[in-house]
Amino acid sequence: MAQTKFGLGKEQVRQYHQQGWLGPFSLISEAEMAEVRRRIEAEILDPGKQQDLDERDYFHNRHLDNRCIYDLLSHPNLVERAASILGEHLVLWRTNFQIKLPHSQQDDWDTVIPWHQDCAYYQPSPNVILSAWIAVDEANKANGCMQVLSGSHKRLYPHIKTEGADRFGLRADPATFDPSLAVRIELKPGQFVFFNESTLHSSTANRSERRRFGITPRLTVPFVEVGNRSKIKVLMLKGEDYMGDYNVVPAPSEQLG
Repeated sequence: MAQTKFGLGKEQVRQYHQQGWLGPFSLISEAEMAEVRRRIEAEILDPGKQQDLDERDYFHNRHLDNRCIYDLLSHPNLVERAASILGEHLVLWRTNFQIKLPHSQQDDWDTVIPWHQDCAYYQPSPNVILSAWIAVDEANKANGCMQVLSGSHKRLYPHIKTEGADRFGLRADPATFDPSLAVRIELKPGQFVFFNESTLHSSTANRSERRRFGITPRLTVPFVEVGNRSKIKVLMLKGEDYMGDYNVVPAPSEQLG
């Protein structure tokens, strides 16, 4: 398919809107991602473990304070493709680490992610949010890569509450879709895919001895309401917050030492 440098061609944009996801694309090379992986482990993961932090304290929104994460997410290979879909003003409002430990290190942690639509957990208005799934480690069938249902973003599915669940307490009603139609998205380190916040997706457990680590940035545009925007710290990846409703902060500086 034809595309501009860094950006997407018209047919690719149409395909994204038709199927609710698009890719994979190359963000950086495997060798470059190996260095990013080393820095993330040294600057974020290892200190978090040493301080015995809960993952909620150091797995989220590290684009705000870590230059390596910011540099990765502000790369034109991602930003310009996202702009082809959302336009010239891109708000980076949330980032999540998606880590599944090797099977022998999981203890009692269930690494299955149930079928769900992200918009079931929060209700952006209007629902104009673009997510990416960036592979830091290789993601494959054995270690629980993401799987999606093409076209599922065109409707909202009823979600069932799972009592006592620590994570993903809402899951799509299994009577309303056919999981046999799922597409599994295998990625090499440095690759990524885009997906719509309303696209049904899930992942199986990591039964391998290889970690699966991905980063999910969530992008929107200035007119979208995602909560109390004045209190949400965001970065602009492109353009400006022309509505003036978000708390736009400067990009993090390079770590020293």
